[in-house]
Amino acid sequence: MIALVASLCAQEHAAVAPAAVEITVASVPAGAPRTERVSPGDDLQARLTALPAGSTLVLAPGTHHGPLYVDRTVTIAGEPGAELRGRGEGTVLVVGAPDTRIRDLAIRAGGSDATKGDAGVIVGADRVTLERLDIGEVLVGVDFRMADDGVLRDSTIRGRVDRPMGQRGDGVRLWESDGNTVEGNTLVGVRDLVVWYSEDNRIVRNEVSGSRYGTHFMHADGSVVRDNVYTDNVVGVFVMYSTGIELVGNTVRDADGAAGVGFGFKESEEIVATGNRLLGNTTGVYLDGTPQRVGGSARFTDNLIAYNTTGVRLHGTQIGAVFTGNDLQENVVPVAVDGRSDASGTAFDGNRWSDYAGYDLDDDGVGDVPWELRAVSVTLLGRNPAVAYFHGTLAAGLLDLFAAAFPMLAPPAVARDDRPAMNSPVLR
Repeated sequence: MIALVASLCAQEHAAVAPAAVEITVASVPAGAPRTERVSPGDDLQARLTALPAGSTLVLAPGTHHGPLYVDRTVTIAGEPGAELRGRGEGTVLVVGAPDTRIRDLAIRAGGSDATKGDAGVIVGADRVTLERLDIGEVLVGVDFRMADDGVLRDSTIRGRVDRPMGQRGDGVRLWESDGNTVEGNTLVGVRDLVVWYSEDNRIVRNEVSGSRYGTHFMHADGSVVRDNVYTDNVVGVFVMYSTGIELVGNTVRDADGAAGVGFGFKESEEIVATGNRLLGNTTGVYLDGTPQRVGGSARFTDNLIAYNTTGVRLHGTQIGAVFTGNDLQENVVPVAVDGRSDASGTAFDGNRWSDYAGYDLDDDGVGDVPWELRAVSVTLLGRNPAVAYFHGTLAAGLLDLFAAAFPMLAPPAVARDDRPAMNSPVLR
């Protein structure tokens, strides 16, 4: 599994930075802004070029032919049934003017050449707002290139599911773009939602399904991931080389297969994950070099980590990560550590464990004896996933029974929680 995740990440490092958007600005007429309605068949680019800055272009129902290059600040609004359709090559809509607003429009028929950066929409200016777009038949859905403080909201982006996942193109891509909000969108069958070399972005209330990375951060400090739902992707959220990432109230379900990960972190710092639901994944939480430095922080609080093959997997001994107040319920392996090491550098405190068999004589809600992961069969499974074939069999049960009868032969504890919570978990 680890090798496959690393392979996916290596593909991203091979990516070439998209070029900054350059648009030749036509002569902008003077005069007060005005509103014009465009019928299908009209020369859309010519109508736009004739407008003063600040004007509104209303697209009537029907097919309007692109590509369209926005070189001045305008509002483009589609009436119900309006579609902007490209020629099957290049990008359908390029926005190069700040403070532009595009809303209520279907966008179709972009090109499929990744080397040319073909996309449904390219945003190359600051404070651009895209709302209620329906984007399909394109390679990349929306591509923010060196564009700050923009908004992509309440839009639907469908990937080219007839292609292998790695060749579909990203649903949303932010490259060297800071302070943007991606909110309330639905992405289906795309490759990734990526945030690279971009800071202080907000990924909020989106639904991503049937894709590769639900959200992938790389060198993306100060970003927030809140209230998203990730279903049937290879990876829910993966954070690389980033500081100050907050993950709050997200749900990741069914990230399965050999590389399936709910939340993954590689060499990152100041991570806060609270109130998330990680359900039915191959691995719920994966940590590799996180936190990266001595004294760094990675805190996981009040998360439900349930029904995963492995609840928490550490790539070797991680020092400084803290898990407190989480519900770890019915994971086949609660905690696993690669490299035949243990989780002594990771603090588990006050978590609820479905396999805890201790007691609470003083009725304070805290177990009187620590929770420890020592079962021979679970330890073997954590170190060698191929042993899963034998999980739950009579042979595995006899192995654990034998170790219990002869404690001197039991393995050392892989993980320990000195204050396990006794309260019955609420499956949120």
